[in-house]
Amino acid sequence: MKKNIIVGGFSKDQREKNLEKIKEKYSIKGYKFLEYFDNGRLKSIAVFEVDENILRKEKQKNLYLYAGFFLLLSVYLYMQGN
Repeated sequence: MKKNIIVGGFSKDQREKNLEKIKEKYSIKGYKFLEYFDNGRLKSIAVFEVDENILRKEKQKNLYLYAGFFLLLSVYLYMQGN
């Protein structure tokens, strides 16, 4: 499955530096870099190939974080009410 990631930066040099950081960050996660489209400031896109299992794990991790946050928030609000 392909995933597009926006590469931000005002100048071409900034975008290229950010692209290298993004490549390194996502290669550790198991993504494979395919191509890069330099379309300007916030329109530049890096395309990565990623396994669906990796995406599922990332979504699951985010859901656990949100659930934990709301659980802590509800406990805090409950304790304030007593």
